[in-house]
Amino acid sequence: MLQPIAFQPIIVPKMWGTEVWTISAQGDRISIVANGPLKGNSINELVEVYMDELVGQHVFDRYNTIFPLLFKRIDAQDDLSIQVHPNDEHASGMGKSEMWYVSDALPGAAILMGFNKNLTEGDVRRAIAGNTLEELVNHQPVEVGDVAYIPAGRVHALCKGTQVMEIQQTSDTTYRLYDYGRIDKEGKPRDLHISEGLSVLNYKRLVQPLVDYELQANDLTPLVRDEHFVTNILYLTHKVSRDTYDLDSFVVYMLLEGACTINGVPMRAHPLGDNQPRHTDTLMIPASITDVDIVPYGEAKLLEIYVP
Repeated sequence: MLQPIAFQPIIVPKMWGTEVWTISAQGDRISIVANGPLKGNSINELVEVYMDELVGQHVFDRYNTIFPLLFKRIDAQDDLSIQVHPNDEHASGMGKSEMWYVSDALPGAAILMGFNKNLTEGDVRRAIAGNTLEELVNHQPVEVGDVAYIPAGRVHALCKGTQVMEIQQTSDTTYRLYDYGRIDKEGKPRDLHISEGLSVLNYKRLVQPLVDYELQANDLTPLVRDEHFVTNILYLTHKVSRDTYDLDSFVVYMLLEGACTINGVPMRAHPLGDNQPRHTDTLMIPASITDVDIVPYGEAKLLEIYVP
């Protein structure tokens, strides 16, 4: 029987900071199993061999051998470009809806999220040409625990001093609308994708840039429900049992704070955060494992993600 799976992190340097891809089947950045008897196998090989046993029957029926989600930790040491992503239809395949959980933030840290008033394509085109696009986007201060949902079509950017956990569709399609006039290591301005971006933008005002939630102890607190992924948060002070049979999906746990052990029958106990740096643990529970106990060491906080 399959056991919970940890993967080797993939470090992706960026001109604005660093991304760590903790589970990926995107492009040539393919996750490799780091634990157990399947150590050394790629995630693509696992999906091809174990199919619904790994990902769930409805997930396999929908995506076949494509692993549908990408999990990252992002450290923004400078501002990211103002950008937008296409949906599945515009991408002619896998679009890119995503979400962020703010895992660390310097004083004054912020994100850009959605337009601050209703606009037209012409309004945005003129703002890009006049270097004033930033003035049309909500400038949202953030702190640890804040959550932002970024469906395809929503303009957004991470700003300097923000670290996030990112859950997204398996896609690397980004349309940069504005990049502050920066140049790359070769001395050239980075490519913009203005026509593509304008064709997929949601031009309506976004009134509430952050997800409103009230954290519940020792129970699921819903954060985001997208057609491609569901994300809950678990804040634990004692053991919690999870029955995931009805989900018919793999489940991924991303440790946010503290440490815990995930136990089940007939699976072995798997520690998260034990003697490891904070924000380093991501564990996939195969769909064939449907009953787990999550036992915190004192207190622990985790994200729980699956495909609806």
